[in-house]
Amino acid sequence: MTRKQIILIVTGFTIIVVASYVLVSDFTLAPQPPTETPVIITCEKQGLITDPVDNTKCLATLATTTATTTPPVPTPTPQPISSGKFDALLSFTTKQSLTISDGLKVTLTSISDSRCKANVQCIWVGELAPEFNVTSGSFGKEVATVSLGTVRSNSITVDAYTFTLLKATETTATISITKKSVPTAKGTVQGKVTIGPICPVERLDEPCVIPPETYTSRNVIVYGPTDSVKISETPLRSNGTYTLSLAPGNYWLQIAPAGIGPGEKKLITIKANETTALDFDIDSGIR
Repeated sequence: MTRKQIILIVTGFTIIVVASYVLVSDFTLAPQPPTETPVIITCEKQGLITDPVDNTKCLATLATTTATTTPPVPTPTPQPISSGKFDALLSFTTKQSLTISDGLKVTLTSISDSRCKANVQCIWVGELAPEFNVTSGSFGKEVATVSLGTVRSNSITVDAYTFTLLKATETTATISITKKSVPTAKGTVQGKVTIGPICPVERLDEPCVIPPETYTSRNVIVYGPTDSVKISETPLRSNGTYTLSLAPGNYWLQIAPAGIGPGEKKLITIKANETTALDFDIDSGIR
């Protein structure tokens, strides 16, 4: 091998070594991409708790495991009073009914307001006047009307009951009811109602036939203890007769509707175990 060949070999080897070093240096010195630190999501951030046995695990919280979706129980709506007692405060709103201890049913039907308005000159101051329908109890199937007032007639006795008005507004009334012992024996009133004329021209040989509804469409109205307090209203029989059983006392009887005019009110006294007759003649107005 010649000197020239040796020099070429050494030079070539040197070039290879230098090139290898440069390549290795570039690879090792090249910037590496930064390594991202993983985000650690703790159990607390997930709304959980760490397992006390294995801290790499999360457990559901007590609130999560026991939560329910049961809807809240609605508050019951208060119901109106439907019963009451004697000698107690009984508060009514218009159209409300109460049933008292012995089965007496009392309904506030209306409240009249006749009070004098502001800046108006009136003959009298006026009043609030509640009106009640009363049935059952001692009345049986009959319906009585009880009218009270804040100025006049604030206490009325009807049959076995005394109604006393304690307070009233435009829509409410507060009363008390007292029941007294009454004689068990009652009296009877009976009578016949005559209505005529029925035909414009009535001949003796061809009398007019009176339809049953001429009588059954009319009622016997009983008032007491004054002639303005209605106690009961009973239809006439189809032949124009009637029979009523009433407790001893004074009453006014009226047939309605009458013929001409409002109809006469007749005073009658009922005595225990006695029967009293009371007839009515009604002018129909037909001519």
